[in-house]
Amino acid sequence: MRDEPAAGQFDADETTLEAMQAFGAPQEEIDQVRARIAERERAAPSADECFPVYADNLPTVSAFLALRTQWVHAGMDGQRTGLNYAGVCAWLAQHTRPRRRRPLMQGIQTMEHAVLVADYERKQKEED
Repeated sequence: MRDEPAAGQFDADETTLEAMQAFGAPQEEIDQVRARIAERERAAPSADECFPVYADNLPTVSAFLALRTQWVHAGMDGQRTGLNYAGVCAWLAQHTRPRRRRPLMQGIQTMEHAVLVADYERKQKEED
């Protein structure tokens, strides 16, 4: 059997399966690709988990998602307390132009605040 391509090299789909069948690929490999497609579809967010993002906000949302490893957690329950600003600033310095950093940081802080409020509200509902 051939080696699998590196992760992210290509996304198999129904067309890939049709081509594999047309060119006589072994059934075992066709089944593996079919399983990968099914797994990717199961892992894809559902329609209610997706949301539109205005083009003007895309840089902020993308940065916020890239910084998801920078959350600071505290307490026995691992509650989020905010972002590690040293890590955020280091990321901004590496990935953005100096004139874009201030507005991007403001947007990140707005999103951080919204997440902390949502966490607090969810915790209050769980306690009630």
